[in-house]
Amino acid sequence: MSASPALSALRMATAADHSALEDEAAIERRLADPAARTQMVLAFHRFHAGAEAAAHRLVAALEGPFKPSARSEGVARDLADLHVAAPAPVSLPAAATAGAALGWVYVAEGSMLGGRIIRRRLAAAGCDLVGLSFLDPYGDQTGERWRAFQALLEKACADGAASIDQIVTGGLQGFAYARATLAPVSPRAAA
Repeated sequence: MSASPALSALRMATAADHSALEDEAAIERRLADPAARTQMVLAFHRFHAGAEAAAHRLVAALEGPFKPSARSEGVARDLADLHVAAPAPVSLPAAATAGAALGWVYVAEGSMLGGRIIRRRLAAAGCDLVGLSFLDPYGDQTGERWRAFQALLEKACADGAASIDQIVTGGLQGFAYARATLAPVSPRAAA
């Protein structure tokens, strides 16, 4: 499946934020470090719970082959494996439009593609995987799920339920939230 105009616009508009997130959050390094893992998994719980609050209701209402799932529930199970209680869910305002909600879901669903790669690399490096099942929640169904999301994105644009501008706005909002949530707090910022 070639990239739709909406997916291409999302990728182009969020490329710098995606790259900055990877640099700032150092996700793989922090998940490999037993001393940092729990805080990173807590951050992922905040991210997914927030994204779900902002976007899932509007995306679930769209007609199409994809329905969002609550990844925060899987992260909460991983936190239990790490002997940490999941915090109360984050309450973010809902996305303003279905298009913006699709942009948020793009960020959250895209993280499963990277998460799957990170989990494989950690396993290959001999790291234990306790608390990391959320990185690959769909297993062999990951590709199928991603294609279903892409099809919904195309359908929403074709049906007029969303515009590319709205989707890009939501994607930028989702990445801004991911960066604020997943990047570690610097010692100077915490002081």
